[in-house]
Amino acid sequence: MAVSRHVLGPIINISMAGLSFRYMNETSNGEVPNTLGIFLGSDNILIEDLNTEIISDEIISNRSTFLQTSTRQRSIKFTNLTEGQREKLEEFINNKTVEMC
Repeated sequence: MAVSRHVLGPIINISMAGLSFRYMNETSNGEVPNTLGIFLGSDNILIEDLNTEIISDEIISNRSTFLQTSTRQRSIKFTNLTEGQREKLEEFINNKTVEMC
């Protein structure tokens, strides 16, 4: 999961360069902070304060009359990671993801 003070959503894909995730948003501007964390509760993993730059942010599904929210997908690249963050990210990718062809 991608996490911050304002968003929680599943990660769609991830690499050492960046990631894509989906999230629900009630407003049309899709405002999400540029600092995110990666959380995997089943293994008690949290990589905090990853600086990011937005590459794209798209509406995946429009608001429904019931929920009044939109599902969005944001793609980001990692910027200015510390050595510790890079090590944790590499370990996470190597041990907790599946390579897709």
